[in-house]
Amino acid sequence: MKTKTPLKLLAISTLLFLNFKKVNAQTDSSKHVSFSFLPIIISDPFVGLGYGVLTNVNYVLGPKETTRFSNTQAYILKTTNGQFAAQLNHQIFLKDEKWIVQGKLQYLDWPEYTYGLGANTPIDGLTKDTVKYKALDFEERVLYKIKKNHFIGIQYKLYSAWDVNGGKATGQFFEANAIGTNKFTASGLGVHYIFDSRDNVQNAFKGKYIELAVNPYAQLMGSTQNWTNLRLDARTYYQFKTTRTIVIANRFIAEQAIGDAPYMIMPQTGRLFSTRAYVQGRYRGKLFLAYEAELRAHLWRFIGGVAFAGANTVSEPNDEIKYFNPSAGAGLRFNINKAQRTNIRVDYAIGANSNSGLYFHITEVF
Repeated sequence: MKTKTPLKLLAISTLLFLNFKKVNAQTDSSKHVSFSFLPIIISDPFVGLGYGVLTNVNYVLGPKETTRFSNTQAYILKTTNGQFAAQLNHQIFLKDEKWIVQGKLQYLDWPEYTYGLGANTPIDGLTKDTVKYKALDFEERVLYKIKKNHFIGIQYKLYSAWDVNGGKATGQFFEANAIGTNKFTASGLGVHYIFDSRDNVQNAFKGKYIELAVNPYAQLMGSTQNWTNLRLDARTYYQFKTTRTIVIANRFIAEQAIGDAPYMIMPQTGRLFSTRAYVQGRYRGKLFLAYEAELRAHLWRFIGGVAFAGANTVSEPNDEIKYFNPSAGAGLRFNINKAQRTNIRVDYAIGANSNSGLYFHITEVF
């Protein structure tokens, strides 16, 4: 991507925000429900230019002293490279947070590049392929509070892909190392534990978040293959007491696939908002590790700024961890709801080997 392109898109994004801020007026802290609506703009070498719309609803279902704001989002996204996505997701805190209900429903018509396994696959090579597919991704998680900040529960997840077709490498890499068919299903019931002491789930100033998840996928539940996904997601937030709000946020993710995991959904970059600068599927492996640190600061009135840096890796075909891919970037934050700290974010990130991306979205990355 040429240097001028991100700058032009950043200017467009800022102008769009200033226009939509008139529609999305800040909500008084006494309100229990607030709505936001805005356009989505993303840009990277994989999608080209992505554009769509997003609506975000914040609401509280109990006393504000003991119940954090719940959140529901819906968006549609289309790209100049022929991809389409529609998603509805929610994070609901019931009264006094005795129960948490989280989930999403997503439809994808999403041609994407695939490069084989490992953290050092070349941009051009024998393993590079274009894979076209359609998919339905559904998950629903119900968690019960066992004591303050500690939750445990179950999650059902269904990922069903069809019309999966590779390009030039179909007879070489894709059929030999991926799923071998033009459709597959992952269906499983897992166990999740969460420790969550964040003061705000969309934009935390302080607290910690730790998630441990064990998700087995079994043929008895309709999966094409038997395999298990393990995940650790750990985040910390530190607020400095100054005249301006300054927060340092850290995130570490580890994801491990055990068994015959479908190639298309094995651990990879670009998921869980974990690797700005690296698109979905750029690097894949049975083990995925990522770390990112972000400095967040209030700049002026409703405007904030961030700077971030991190690194990620995936295991090689022999399960060895050998290469790490760094990233760094900066962005702006535009607050559209002071009471619930809802921000529109505009980020530009640069990675190794010509990887980069511009992101225009609502709420923080983590």
